Amino acid sequence: VRACVLYTQCPWFESKYPDHFCTKNHQNTDLGRRLCYNETMKHKHDGFTLIEVSLFIAVSGLVLMSVIGMASVAISQQRFNDATQNFAEFLRRVYSEVENPQSIGSGRSQDYVIYGKLVTFGESYDFSGAEVLEQQKIFVYDVVGKDATTGTGTTLGMIEWLNMDAIMIQKDIDDEPFVERAGMIESYTPRWAAVIDSTANGVPFEGSLLIVRHPRSGKITTLVAKGSDGVIEVNKELDGEDGRADVAFAESSSLIVEKLDSFSSEQIDFCVNMNGYGNTSGSRRDVRILKNARDASGVLIVELDGEENACNS
Repeated sequence: VRACVLYTQCPWFESKYPDHFCTKNHQNTDLGRRLCYNETMKHKHDGFTLIEVSLFIAVSGLVLMSVIGMASVAISQQRFNDATQNFAEFLRRVYSEVENPQSIGSGRSQDYVIYGKLVTFGESYDFSGAEVLEQQKIFVYDVVGKDATTGTGTTLGMIEWLNMDAIMIQKDIDDEPFVERAGMIESYTPRWAAVIDSTANGVPFEGSLLIVRHPRSGKITTLVAKGSDGVIEVNKELDGEDGRADVAFAESSSLIVEKLDSFSSEQIDFCVNMNGYGNTSGSRRDVRILKNARDASGVLIVELDGEENACNS
C-alpha cells in the first residue's frame, strides 16, 4: 500500500527511475521516498509563479521610477544653477568691457570715444529690423560720445553734455553721412530657456541698464530705467518700420539722453526663472547688481533660500 501511495504522489517517477518504481514487489520504499521528495522539490523550483513575477515587475518599476525622478530633478537643478551662473557672468563681462574698452573700430569716425555699455531688456526688434520672437533676448551696445577734453560735472550731466548714445553718425564712400550702431553690438539669450523676471513673479524684466565711465575721473556709474517705458528701442529706431534715428536726430539728440530722466542709481534685482524647472524651496534665483556698482564685483548671486532673495517675496 505504501508503495502505491508513493507512486501516486510521483507520476513522473517510473519513467525517470524505473529501478526504484514502487510496486508490491519493490520494498525499497525509503529510497523511493527520498528520491521522490528530492525530485519534487527540484520541479517545484523550475520557475516562478505569476504572483511572484508580478511582484518583481511592480517593485522594479517603482525603483526605476524613483531613480528617473531623482535624476530628472538633479538635471533640472543643475540647469537652473547653470542658467543663473551664466547670466551673472554675462553681466560681469559687461562691466569688464566697460573697464577695458576696445577701440571703436578701424575706419570708423574718430570723433567718438567709447564710454560704456547699454544693455536693453525687452526690445521689440533685433539687429536686422525683424520683430523679436524670443521672449528674453537681451541686446548690448557700446555707448559713445564726443571726446571730452574738459568737464568735471556729474556722470548724468556728462552723458547729456557729450550726447552719449548707442548710435553714431558715419560717412559712406561718397562722404555722405548716415547713422549706424556705435562700436560693438551683441545679443544674449539666457540658457536652458530661463526667463529674466522682475521681482514681481511672472513679469519679465523690461528696461535699460546703462554702465558708463566718467570721461575725466574714469569712475564707473550704474544706472537703470525700469519698465516698458525704460526700454531704449535702438533697433526699432534704426531699422524698424517707424524708425526715426536719422542724421538730423543724431546730430541734435540721443536715444539715451531722451530717456535720461527715467534712469536712477539703485539696487537692481534680476530674477532667474526656469518656469517650473529646477525649483527648490524658492523657484527664482536673485542675481543682484549693487547700488553704485563700480565693477564686476558688484554683481552677486543671492542665496536661493536666504532672506535677502528679493525674488522670493
